Amino acid sequence: MTRLIAVSGATGNQGGSVARLLLQHQDEYRVRALTRDPQSLPARRLAELGAEVVKADLTIPSDLQEALRGCWGLFGVTNFYDSVHQGDPGSEERQGKNLVDAAIANGVECFIWSTLPSSHKLSGGRLVSRIYEGKYHVDDYIREKGYHAVFLYTGNFYENMVFRSHMRYNRELDRVEFHQPIIKPETKLAMLYVQKDLSAVTKAVFDNWDARKDELNHQYLYVANARVTPLNILASVKKLTGKDGIYVVLPTTGVPDRDIMFQLYNEVGMYGTKELPDENILKLGVQMHGIDDFVREILAPHLGLTLLEAQA
Repeated sequence: MTRLIAVSGATGNQGGSVARLLLQHQDEYRVRALTRDPQSLPARRLAELGAEVVKADLTIPSDLQEALRGCWGLFGVTNFYDSVHQGDPGSEERQGKNLVDAAIANGVECFIWSTLPSSHKLSGGRLVSRIYEGKYHVDDYIREKGYHAVFLYTGNFYENMVFRSHMRYNRELDRVEFHQPIIKPETKLAMLYVQKDLSAVTKAVFDNWDARKDELNHQYLYVANARVTPLNILASVKKLTGKDGIYVVLPTTGVPDRDIMFQLYNEVGMYGTKELPDENILKLGVQMHGIDDFVREILAPHLGLTLLEAQA
């Protein structure tokens, strides 16, 4: 019998990766994609792949009560950058708690929550970003409720080089130009290939829940392959395409909380000395992907560059 999985943020980067992978396994899972706009192009594409697309606003509890009815599993994520709620700094925390309440009310068996640690704790109160705190407070809420869940600590997204246009190829100068706010050239970032690895880890948790529930419950899985600097990324581009590159540090992201987050990375990092990839993810049978994989599959084609191996 197939199990029904609700996916929040299904038209975004994280939720979209989870939905698309699960839709490749329709003999095991059915996907209920939650979105505010079922008529959007990404939502229609998910429907074409076989998803049940449901209108649901995470700020409206009644929407979620209906959307989670009959679901065995839930992938939960909120988006600090959502333009609809950016003027309300407490919205992300409320959205997460609404998801938890609806999941409990509907008896959702396996809840996977995409989260981040407390920036306040990491920095000793010096660098506090609401991007971190809103998600972190939902972790506490889950434990307070005595609800079962698995927490995914996500790394920085390789995909942001494409989605946020951090990197481009200057044809006139025949070089790659990597512009990124605040992050220093030597700062080591815990990096994640969302489309390949976040989705794979999420599916592995769903696959293993019945057999390993006691072990997985309230476990933190560090979903990042390695710590990589901006200069390491340019080195990968050089190795695979032959193109030299420059790195330029911009003064601001334009979002104060994101500026604080990036300064946190410069001074403290994300996950201390935690070894990556996480041994608990490897135990689930997931093989993580690195910068070379992302450059080959996504970044080089996006930049219009030919791989050296393809030229040989």
